[in-house]
Amino acid sequence: MKKLLVPVAMILLLAVGCLTPPAPNQPPIAYIDIVSPTNTTCGQAITFTGHGIDPDGTVGAYNWRSSRDGDLSTAASFTSSSLTQGTHTIWFKVQDDDGTWSKEDLANIIVVESGFDKPVINSFNVSPGSIHAGGSSTLSWNVSGCTSVTIDPAVGSVSLSGNRVVRPSLTTTYTLKATNEFGTVTATAQVDVTSTPINTIELYSLAAEDGYVRQDGLIGQEVMVGYTATVIGIQGFMSFDISGIPDGATITSAIINLDAGAVQVYGSPFEAMGQLGISEYAYTKLTSNSYFIGPTLDAICSFSVWPSDCINSSLTIDALQEQLDAGSNRFQVRMRFSQAPYLEPYGTRWSDPTSRVANYLDFSSASPKLVIQYE
Repeated sequence: MKKLLVPVAMILLLAVGCLTPPAPNQPPIAYIDIVSPTNTTCGQAITFTGHGIDPDGTVGAYNWRSSRDGDLSTAASFTSSSLTQGTHTIWFKVQDDDGTWSKEDLANIIVVESGFDKPVINSFNVSPGSIHAGGSSTLSWNVSGCTSVTIDPAVGSVSLSGNRVVRPSLTTTYTLKATNEFGTVTATAQVDVTSTPINTIELYSLAAEDGYVRQDGLIGQEVMVGYTATVIGIQGFMSFDISGIPDGATITSAIINLDAGAVQVYGSPFEAMGQLGISEYAYTKLTSNSYFIGPTLDAICSFSVWPSDCINSSLTIDALQEQLDAGSNRFQVRMRFSQAPYLEPYGTRWSDPTSRVANYLDFSSASPKLVIQYE
């Protein structure tokens, strides 16, 4: 028995010797391909391009920095026209997929004054130039030359180019001031704040004028949309009284809130029938002829998930504005799904009728409303 111990020990040693430890991660290598021009004037664009190689993986991150201006970019390639005056040492490094950064490659850039001139304001704009109280506008600017740039009131020091969102409560003129050792130049941009109030009105659908029309001509007063288990289509209709909106008003927002929390869902209507479309419907009493057969090409709003509302569709706003301008006191819409359920790829209905279920939305317990803002 003792004679077997030596061979067994030798086998174990040989087995352990066959286990090769994993190779250590090799760091990536960074290369600067282009820094051009390396001698330039303030405000001139400089191009930076670099790449990296990872012997045992891939490069996934980049970092450029300047000895004078700090971090510059995390892209492999970029341009900049905002380097400050002076001599810059530029460092570039890359990171591999193990999180290891390379040693930094470097280049030098000299940025000098752009002549004995005052700075130049290439642009100073504001968009939009007119807002309502509580709204916002965006200032944008571009200045060339080695300068200090400030914008007043309330903005302060800024870079040579950029943008800033402002929310003045009153009409405000913003002044951009660019300064270097040869002088100061200024430019102005004004934001007009209008006092025209934004009015909001909530209109619940009119139960006496709401309803549904089935494909077989049946009419009901409840609002339902979808298909029965016997694949009979149901289209729902909602009517809103817009007579309270004054003549000459401009619609700025329109939301059809379907009150999804109170809507009863039968079957899986969106999975079975695709999108629910809401279309404008010429106001009239519902009849068996109100059911429409055809593609939903006239939808002013549509969606394929539930719950969902029709929120500020430009088509909805335009349709409301059209009815208002025409002097109508009603805005009526039709709801219908884009396709029938239980259709197989070649258009034949499922052969087993017992497998069919109803797929529809029932708004009987809901309170759909139309929320309108106008000025």
